[in-house]
Amino acid sequence: MKIDDRIINYEISKHLPKSTPNETKKIEEKRLSDEQKVETKDQSEQDTIVNLSQASKEAQKIKETILSEPDVREDKVSALKEEIESGRYKIDHKRVADKLVDAFLDEVF
Repeated sequence: MKIDDRIINYEISKHLPKSTPNETKKIEEKRLSDEQKVETKDQSEQDTIVNLSQASKEAQKIKETILSEPDVREDKVSALKEEIESGRYKIDHKRVADKLVDAFLDEVF
């Protein structure tokens, strides 16, 4: 069996809407307009990259500062140990309860 291209093209063209030269021109103008929008979008993304780069530098600086600090603040630990050993350390039960409730609400919402 031989397939005739003329029949296929005829069948396809039957289903396509008829367009005038003006409509074809409008479609082409819209396509060009869309391409210009994409180019504009690409330019604005480049600005974003620059901003992210600056934010990245700041984040790196913050990370370095945090890493330079000791993990344990010995002065605070020794002061709390002294209070506990001497019996002066008091637990604020209301404050502990408030923090537990706040932590629970943060998890739920």
